[in-house]
Parts: sequence; structure tokens; C-alpha cells
Amino acid sequence: MLIAGAGGHALEILDEWEKLLPNEEFVFLDELNFNLSMVNETHRVIHDHKEVKLFFEKSCNFSLGVGSPNTRFHFFEMFQKLGGYFKPLHAESSQISKTAVGKFDAMAFSFVGPKTRIGLGTLVNTRAHIHHDSVIGDFVEIGPGAMILGQVTVGDFVRIGAGAVILPNIKIGKKAVIGAGSVVSRDVPPGVVVKGVPAK
Repeated sequence: MLIAGAGGHALEILDEWEKLLPNEEFVFLDELNFNLSMVNETHRVIHDHKEVKLFFEKSCNFSLGVGSPNTRFHFFEMFQKLGGYFKPLHAESSQISKTAVGKFDAMAFSFVGPKTRIGLGTLVNTRAHIHHDSVIGDFVEIGPGAMILGQVTVGDFVRIGAGAVILPNIKIGKKAVIGAGSVVSRDVPPGVVVKGVPAK
């Protein structure tokens, strides 16, 4: 499996995949040439599109080892064009309702409640919770420990910071940014940055 990125989040993704698929070969794409010693010592790192295409000829699965919505979308689009297939990660310790739907990543100890719809390529980070009847857009980043309470609607490419709380029935517009630790008690328009308690 090819993991996009070679930074800290990519290593967290690797830890979870190795629990689920202990016999899988994992390879990293490092477009920025970070050359992380831990990755280079234990796993192959590739650096360009030609190598990606060759890799997909023998194994077409990929995982998104980056957090930023725009970067996740960049890798998703590029890998699909080169013949890859997105394999969503649901960590062993994540709790995902049988009635939740979507192709998203759920990190360790995350929770996704019933009748929740989560968009393509979204990241539900460590210990983040999304409660019942919520609708989350594509390529959203939900930070560690964030809480999205019931019947919330979140647009595409939104960033929700670590520990933020979104109260029930709130609507957050496309490309909005919610600061870490914020409490959102009213709707947030598209493209707006809010932070604080209450978030403004």
C-alpha cells in the first residue's frame, strides 16, 4: 500500500495499518523530500509520479497520510489518475456505527454515531467524536479530540481544530476553519475563520 506523505501523520497512519494488515508492504510518497530517518530505515520511500505509477501496477491501494484538506485532495486526485484506489482506514479502536456511511479515515479511539454521513477522504482524527444524524462533507479535517454533536452539517474542505466542540444543529459552510478549543454555538458561513468560546 502506498501512503501519501512522510511526516508525522503518515507515521500514525502506518501504525494503524500495520495492526490491520501485518503482512502488507507499505511504501511512502515523499514529494517534499523530508527524508525522515525512521521511514527510510524501515520502509521504501518514493519521490515522483513515475515511481507511483510503477507501484500501482503491482498494488493499487493507497492511504492518505496527510491531514490538510487541500493536500489530502491533491494526493487523492493524483493517485486516482495514476491508477490507485483509496482504501479508507478504520483504526481497530475506532467505534463506527453500523448505520454510518462514507469513505473516510477514522483514527484511534474516534467515534462515529448512527445515521451519520461522512464525505470522501475526510479525516476523523484521534479521539474525535461525530454524533448521530450529522452530515460531514468531502476532505474535511476533524482534529484530535474534536466533538461534533448531533445533527450538525459540515461543508467540504472544512478544518476543525483539536478539541473544538460543535453544538447540535449547527451548519458550517465550505472551507470554514474552526480554531482549536473553540465552542461553536451558531452557524459559520463558508470560508470564515472562527475561534474562541463562544467562537466568533
